[in-house]
Amino acid sequence: MLCFLSHSKTVWQVLLIGLLCVTVSANAQNLTGASDLSLVQSWSQEPNGWSYPVAVSVPPGEMPAQGFPVGILLHGNGVNGFQMLNLGGNLLTDHILVAPTGYLNSWNLCGENSEAPDIAMLSDLVAQLSGFDNVDANHIRLIGSSNGAGLVNQAFIELDDPGVDAFVAIVSQMNQPQFHQGAFHRPSGVTDAPLSFCGYDDVVVPPQGRKYLSICNHNDSVVPYDGGPAVGNFFLPAEFAIHQVALQQGHVGPPVPGEPLAGTGLTAFSYLEGNVVLVRGNAGHGTSPSQTMVASEFLSIEDVPPPAPSEGDCPEDLDLDGVVGVSDILILLGEFGCVVECGATDIDANGLVGVSDVLAMLNVFGMPCSDGPPVPTVMANSTYAVVVDTAIVYAEGLSHETWNSDTSMTMPLLLDAYVPQGAGDNRPAIVIIHGGAFNGGSRQQESLVAMANHFASRGWVAFSIDYRLAGDVGTVPQQWADSVLSAGLDTWPTTQSLAIYPAHRDAKAALRWVAANAENYGINMDYLTVGGGSAGATTAIGVSVTEPGDFTDELTVAEDPMLATTHLGETYEVQTILDFWGGRGSVDLWHGVYGGNRFDSGDPALFITHGTNDETVLYTNALALEATWTDMGVPYILHTLQGAGHGPWGATVPDADGNPQSLSELAFNFMVAQQALQVE
Repeated sequence: MLCFLSHSKTVWQVLLIGLLCVTVSANAQNLTGASDLSLVQSWSQEPNGWSYPVAVSVPPGEMPAQGFPVGILLHGNGVNGFQMLNLGGNLLTDHILVAPTGYLNSWNLCGENSEAPDIAMLSDLVAQLSGFDNVDANHIRLIGSSNGAGLVNQAFIELDDPGVDAFVAIVSQMNQPQFHQGAFHRPSGVTDAPLSFCGYDDVVVPPQGRKYLSICNHNDSVVPYDGGPAVGNFFLPAEFAIHQVALQQGHVGPPVPGEPLAGTGLTAFSYLEGNVVLVRGNAGHGTSPSQTMVASEFLSIEDVPPPAPSEGDCPEDLDLDGVVGVSDILILLGEFGCVVECGATDIDANGLVGVSDVLAMLNVFGMPCSDGPPVPTVMANSTYAVVVDTAIVYAEGLSHETWNSDTSMTMPLLLDAYVPQGAGDNRPAIVIIHGGAFNGGSRQQESLVAMANHFASRGWVAFSIDYRLAGDVGTVPQQWADSVLSAGLDTWPTTQSLAIYPAHRDAKAALRWVAANAENYGINMDYLTVGGGSAGATTAIGVSVTEPGDFTDELTVAEDPMLATTHLGETYEVQTILDFWGGRGSVDLWHGVYGGNRFDSGDPALFITHGTNDETVLYTNALALEATWTDMGVPYILHTLQGAGHGPWGATVPDADGNPQSLSELAFNFMVAQQALQVE
């Protein structure tokens, strides 16, 4: 490779181009056959390592501009990868086919003789495939039959590589070890049938945004369509299993009815615009030509050109500090060569972070970037006078005579806005939610008013909200009510569990109102915090980690006409959550009613403070949140208040120098750090 340097380049530009000369000089390599892959794993049965045999087939003819998509084919028990190429050849004529053979011709799921780390093998295989020039690294799909379908299902749960975009499980739906107690699981160690759930004891939140097809047959004599024990495992009913996958991928609501596929004799249960589908047939423990055709169509790829860069954007300013500088170059270098979901570093939006992106940055290096609002600036000390707009109606809700009774009245839902005078536009925002066990409390609670003033005087626009309490008897979805009433709880826990739904529905409506009125208050919605105390903290967590339609779409406008007042067309995204002695209980309750799991790696950063002697909301709730955020890999901080009870708003925590810091000061530091706010 030749590299030409202009005499006018800066030192940083010369160094960067020098790095590129080294980086891009590597020889291009296409995947041509099995010898290009090395799939070696070690485990107890093979401590010195074992190489998975693999069969590879590359389509003849011209390679697409983005490379060939890849189908990884996983065989059934007692079969091998070479035999799977026949299935793949009929199913995926335009794909590179890669078919590994499992240890002892099986895949390690539950009671098989193999204990091989097959998921680790698949992860390694995907990583290797992504490095070949003739592979479309954004379209790697897993297709398995029988035992291989079981591994596809486990890969759907565990494999998080964004290049794997589709899963096809043929004649083996999810089993009970993989999904139980309302969540998806993986094994923490060995898998063995005598173990509880076969050793699948770690809760996993599968990534969203992938396609999933299950092909099952109602007359399958090996894996029963309606679920039950078979082949050393216990299977979920196929229609229940696909509903759980759909819920996890973002569907809201009950199972869908099956629809006949014209001219095929098949029935499809389709969710999320056909991205999650169960196809039911009558081919026993095999597939019919019609099912193969459906799978082929499901895996077809539309040729969609990459979006052109938006005019007026300032894409080279990767760190959003208003100047294209050294830090932007370092960010770009860190992603150089990326071909899968590269985000802002793919400046020219051509699907690759490469030389053209570097040259685009060099052309504007050192220049100010004025497009788009800068990062908001907040004040370290109280600076602004605060004006309070009180009793603003952000939405309306129904108050029933008894839960879900026909007799009801409309009640306004109110908030107060705390506005910093003279702070200008481009303000961060914080929404504060009061506590009171969902039975009492007010937006004008003294401690919350103090917090709102604290942050507004430093540059935030703060909102303190009311919501419907237990005594207001808000509208509750029937499925929620049935689930709570059937749980056999005492009177007050039942009432509280019912009240949680309208409280969260209202809090989400308040957040949408803030989004709808952001321009009026000079708010930058990219810097949004939600916080609260006790029940308010629980609600803050609930409205921040659940999906946009949760606590809203479960009711139709016919069931709750007041939904029409709640700015349903608006969206918001919370960046940080402030939890003062709350818990994850409302999200767990949502999981219990509707299934699935709403905690994932995209959730906001979490600030936790909790007293060890709290007898109202036990300190163990803080530890549960800490464990949840640790498992998700999302930033958090836990401030333990030794000996404190419930609601210690006046507590302090010493900083590194031993100086006491108030809870608001600690929250200030956390928001500034997590949102990279400028401080004066």
